Amino acid sequence: MNNKLMNKFKISLLKVLPLMSIEILMIHIMDLGFNVFSGNYLFIKVITVWIVELIIINCIFSVFLSLFKNGKSAITALGITLYVLEVLSAIKYMYTSEPLLFDDVLYLNSFGEIGTIISNNFANMLWKIILVILIEGIFFVILIFPGRVFTSTITLDKLRDRSIVFVISIAILIGMFYPFNNITKFMKHSIYLVDERKDYHSIVNSSSYFCEYGLLGGMYGRHIENRISVPDNYDDEKVEWMLNNAVGLNEKILGKPNIIVVFSESFWDISQLEELEFNKPVTENFNRLKQEGLFFNMISPTYGGISANVEFEFLTGANLMFFGKGFVPYMQLYNNSRYFNRPSIINELKNNGYYTSIFAPTSKELFNCERFYNFLGVDETRFIEDDVNVPKKGFYVSDEYMTDVAIEKLKNKPDNQKLFYMFLTMQAHMPYTINKYSEYDIDIKNTRLTKDAKDCVVSYSQGIYDADKELGRLYDFICQYDEPTIIVFYGDHLPYLQTDKENVIDKLEYFNTPNELLNEYRKYNTQALILANFDIKNEDSIYNYMGPDLLGAFIINNLDINISNYYKWLYDSIKYTGASNISVTIDQNGKIYNTSLIESGKIGEKLKERQNIQYKMFIK
Repeated sequence: MNNKLMNKFKISLLKVLPLMSIEILMIHIMDLGFNVFSGNYLFIKVITVWIVELIIINCIFSVFLSLFKNGKSAITALGITLYVLEVLSAIKYMYTSEPLLFDDVLYLNSFGEIGTIISNNFANMLWKIILVILIEGIFFVILIFPGRVFTSTITLDKLRDRSIVFVISIAILIGMFYPFNNITKFMKHSIYLVDERKDYHSIVNSSSYFCEYGLLGGMYGRHIENRISVPDNYDDEKVEWMLNNAVGLNEKILGKPNIIVVFSESFWDISQLEELEFNKPVTENFNRLKQEGLFFNMISPTYGGISANVEFEFLTGANLMFFGKGFVPYMQLYNNSRYFNRPSIINELKNNGYYTSIFAPTSKELFNCERFYNFLGVDETRFIEDDVNVPKKGFYVSDEYMTDVAIEKLKNKPDNQKLFYMFLTMQAHMPYTINKYSEYDIDIKNTRLTKDAKDCVVSYSQGIYDADKELGRLYDFICQYDEPTIIVFYGDHLPYLQTDKENVIDKLEYFNTPNELLNEYRKYNTQALILANFDIKNEDSIYNYMGPDLLGAFIINNLDINISNYYKWLYDSIKYTGASNISVTIDQNGKIYNTSLIESGKIGEKLKERQNIQYKMFIK
């Protein structure tokens, strides 16, 4: 770079730095609006992250400057970019209670289906969306004019100068975003100070996290912290020894039955809300059948959405806590041939003669689930594209139809074939608006909730009522079926109950006790039920708590089949770890812990061992 260009660059930098301060202020003012909007009023900025924001903003501005030649156009393009990010983040939060992430770009191939979900509740959210657009637009207009004044004399006319600035800016961005191990470690430990964190809630809750680090800083922080690195003190030989010495289970209580898995959308036993009085039991069959089969309290890896992560845990035995908040393995991990035949219950069952089939009444592109199922080696898959005229109830495919298909699957299978059939349901998916159903079996007789909040809960409860009814019908069928068969029924996560005015979960006493750790547990606590048409009671092999990751291991170990050391080790760990996600852990005695604060004891030891095993089986 010659002296003339260097001097020009210095002059431009001196003019741009005050502008960058204005732009960072603009982001933080917009962030403050987001914080208030999301109910997180604490506004703490980590000063070291300002450096990250400054570098990213300067690089983006410089790229625009090299493209548009003059500062006024570049700063306008930068302002529009920041404005769009803030608006998209606020809109995403309305629907999911999560802010925007860089990895959200991976959902673009599922935009059609996501757009359908959004459109079903668009009318109720319209005024909020307009308000966000207007408020953020006002900030943009007020702050963009000083920016244009500061950059009015900045120009890059020569192609050579523009090329140099463009290359340098892109190189810096690549250095920040490419997974260089040293840069990742520096950012985590020196900029984001992960070793010094004491605010547990901001670590596990994305909206609180963004309150602390800002939009750009938060997006980059989540991106950095979701990178997979070698666990501390990883020892491949020690992992091999642990796997080779896994014991597993000797007494098999399930034999070798057909297996029907009901992956029930947002199913949760709402009868636990004693503050609500319904006109009839919503989960009557579920609570009755607890006495017939095996019941477990679970901790879901997610709240209000991203069902694929729950499915991933169940099918693979891996736990999302070791991948990071916002990580979706279907899209970010299973994307090359290295992932064929990685550990899964599909592999275990196929190696023992089972025919495996999955029916997802969603698009095959959603979360790239078709590709994931192919990596697992599922024999037969079915998606909404394969049966477009399916009957719906509410906005989605009815649970009644999904149960009909499962019953027909059992009726028509070959006599000498052992079947694993998993079907996902969609009827109880959000949005929960009163116009979702034309008729209701369920109503709330007594509540302190507002009318809109009550309608939201009633809409959700109708879906759960129907799911419960179909569970009873499916169980009645297998009781008359002449082959040993089990049903594995579990809810993937709790519902995201949101009206156009309020988050209903925040209004329910059940989730807002004086005990914040209990509240966090209840936010993720779903349930699972294993039913059979033969006796499966065995007190020696019953556990009270396990996540969907260990539910699969429990089933595999209790089948009369040959299984891998990986699944034996997972079963051995259940008695120590109970159920865990990145937020909370509960042991078999019902004691709840902050997962990130567990460093010692048997649980801490087992979680570290498990992290090493998971790294070997899914990353290495």
